[in-house]
Amino acid sequence: MRARREKARPALVARKGWAVAAMLAAALALPVTASEEKPVETRRFIVYPESAATRSQAKWVAGLAERAFGRVTGDLGYVPTERIAILVYGQPEGFLEQGAPPQAVGTVSAPHNVIRIDLWAAQEDLYAVVAHETAHVVLARALRADVAKCPRWFNEGVATWVSRIWSPDDDAKAAELAPAGHAAAPDALNARFAAAREQDLRDAYLQSAAMVEALTRLAGPEVIARLLKVLPSVPDFDAALQRVVGLNQAQLYHRWLRMSGGRARWPRWPDVGADMASYILVTLLCIILGFRIWRQRRRWHQQRQEDEGLTPEEIERAREIESHYDSDHQELA
Repeated sequence: MRARREKARPALVARKGWAVAAMLAAALALPVTASEEKPVETRRFIVYPESAATRSQAKWVAGLAERAFGRVTGDLGYVPTERIAILVYGQPEGFLEQGAPPQAVGTVSAPHNVIRIDLWAAQEDLYAVVAHETAHVVLARALRADVAKCPRWFNEGVATWVSRIWSPDDDAKAAELAPAGHAAAPDALNARFAAAREQDLRDAYLQSAAMVEALTRLAGPEVIARLLKVLPSVPDFDAALQRVVGLNQAQLYHRWLRMSGGRARWPRWPDVGADMASYILVTLLCIILGFRIWRQRRRWHQQRQEDEGLTPEEIERAREIESHYDSDHQELA
């Protein structure tokens, strides 16, 4: 009897497997419909599960959003009073039907600042995606109509920079952009966000975040909040940047290139504005070293002129007399 059951088990497993496969195929063939799950409400967010997303997934996203909120608002210097709406999609089709670009994993709709997130594509780094889109909303609410003054690279750069911890590895990747010919001036960088190639998009986001990181190194982490406060009172972003940092966009771009080693033809000394004392010290040491090298070469040249026309024995005798003279002179001194 046991032998028969053991023989019949493969057939039973096969029938069950076909049944499960048929059920899965039928489920995938169903049209994408709006989820009937209730939204998850927190202090600062309302998260709606859409397109087969579950309430537990919405709750997970809400927790990540609350965690990111403090970092985002701290760096941007603004805390919105209205709650932020997030729509999470369990299937890519529902997300793309809302007009999202094929490469996007998250979007923010204007003018209502509703966040939409594709859970399927964003699952590898969901926190960074949630923080990135939250930063877009906070920046838009902080500036209101003046958000149009922000160039695309600054908007995306702030959202990318604030959603992650900048590391030496990021510095190394950003430093490779210019030698590889992938760095772009601000106007070209803005246009690059509409590129179709995924690598161009990655380079655009990396450079934008690197330029924001350069801003914080030049003027401190609070520079973003200062720019957002100044921007409504000036005609454009260049004017705000000039008032806060003393540079326009083109100058900031070239400063970032020098800081990252993009166009350096000499050792990267400390930035003059950041550490004047170190810069002066290094400059003086270079001057002293150069003077000593020049003086030594001059002495060698004079020695060769004095040695010309003498036999080897006379040269050796002259050097012995000179060494004795130097030692006697030191003893008398």
